[in-house]
Amino acid sequence: MKDKINEQLALLESELNRLKNATDYINSTKSSADDVINQINDVQANYSSYTDKIFNLYKSTVEQLEKETTLQIKEGVISFETTGTKIDQTNREKLVETTKLLENYRKTVEATDGLVNVLEAVDFPSRLNSIKNDISEGMIETTRQNKIIKNLLFTILGFVFLGSVGAVLFIMKII
Repeated sequence: MKDKINEQLALLESELNRLKNATDYINSTKSSADDVINQINDVQANYSSYTDKIFNLYKSTVEQLEKETTLQIKEGVISFETTGTKIDQTNREKLVETTKLLENYRKTVEATDGLVNVLEAVDFPSRLNSIKNDISEGMIETTRQNKIIKNLLFTILGFVFLGSVGAVLFIMKII
């Protein structure tokens, strides 16, 4: 964006330089006119011949100035139109980008609102109580299963112990 602004400022500076040239030319013409007036004062005796010369000089200077000024104005208008078109195009591009960003923002807001509605619809105390009850029931069931496994292990160990004692006694009687 700064580059475009700098480019536009450079174009404007170029146009101002051209207008300065026209102003300098006008000032130069004014200086020439002042010289002509001084010459008129010096040559009043030859008034008619100098009047014709002055008229012709003035006419050609005005025509030349008119041509150059018209040309510079046309070039300036074309340059300003080009600059205006570029600025308009840049503004349209920025408007499209801004519209896209606003649309994305709107979608984000809608999605956020939907998520907030979903979160508000969840009854967290009931859900947490349900989870707590499930965990408690699972722990009770686990504890009951642990007791059964413990009793089975003691029973199996008892049978193993009795079998070992019986085997030892059997071996001792045989010897």
